[in-house]
Amino acid sequence: MKNFIAGIAAVVALTSHQGALAAQSNKPCLKDSEFRSVAVTLLPVLHNQAVASCKAYLPANAGLLVQSTELTQRYSASAARERTAAGDILARLLADELPVPMAGSAILPFIEGMVPAMLAQGIDAEVCETANNIWTALAPLPPENIASTLGAILLATSKDKNKGDAAKAGGARALDNFAVCPYVATAEASGS
Repeated sequence: MKNFIAGIAAVVALTSHQGALAAQSNKPCLKDSEFRSVAVTLLPVLHNQAVASCKAYLPANAGLLVQSTELTQRYSASAARERTAAGDILARLLADELPVPMAGSAILPFIEGMVPAMLAQGIDAEVCETANNIWTALAPLPPENIASTLGAILLATSKDKNKGDAAKAGGARALDNFAVCPYVATAEASGS
């Protein structure tokens, strides 16, 4: 379950193996607001792939499957509002990894095309059950809150990672150097 949660959050953050917290290294990191923008933009793709991958493993009345059309529409509306910002964030983060400079509007479709294949790896009945239970619980939340939850999970799981994890998973990848910056979530005072 922990690997699945970390995997979803990591895909959203464009890396599937997080190292130590960014504050403890020289790794570039996404601010909470940047992660939320990218995650909200990728939620429709993540959701569609979770539904497609898990249909064979879940009963027809599983929350992930029953809510799929309504959730995809809701996620797509929020994603449309964040596309430009998310593309710009990705362009900035990936600038040194690309052979030629690319605009965010060109990078985002490429990333959206990579997400399904990355997420589909290692899908089985246990992973789908966990995905269903988590997604069903988070479904009533606005997409921004779902993205914030994924960011918090990624930050928490990155604390447990060590360098041996990357070697076990096939070695480090270029995007492994990105993480969610440490932060403390805040709340607005009521009545303000």
